[in-house]
Amino acid sequence: MIKNVVMVLALFLMGCNKKSEPLIHKDANLSTPIACMSLNEFEIDKSFSEKLHTLYAFDTHCDLKLSMKYKKDIVCNSPYNPNSKNTSQFPKSFLQLELRQGLKIVYSYYIDLYNNVDEEDVEDAFKRLKKDLTNKNLTKKGLE
Repeated sequence: MIKNVVMVLALFLMGCNKKSEPLIHKDANLSTPIACMSLNEFEIDKSFSEKLHTLYAFDTHCDLKLSMKYKKDIVCNSPYNPNSKNTSQFPKSFLQLELRQGLKIVYSYYIDLYNNVDEEDVEDAFKRLKKDLTNKNLTKKGLE
């Protein structure tokens, strides 16, 4: 009996800490490692912008432009499938990073989150972008 209760609690806690995997798209023509990035700070929360600036020295003259989109407190108001809506986890937010060269998206990172987007999520996403776009470490000074 106690074994069953422990097992049910463990499964419940694992379900509550569910983390989705990011969807990554990288243009095959993008040459890596990249030399620089600029940051499009339009509609980015100040704390997120400051976090990105602590992780990398963005170059305003670079033609590769990084933009960030996110939404917090997503609510499903659909009247369809009420049972699955109530019994399954619905994402609370999403985070998307896009790197563009001109109008062309050359790299995209997207993840659904079961909590609201925070600085840790932004840092994790940017670290993944760095890993994918260079085999070196991108730092505040640029490429090392």
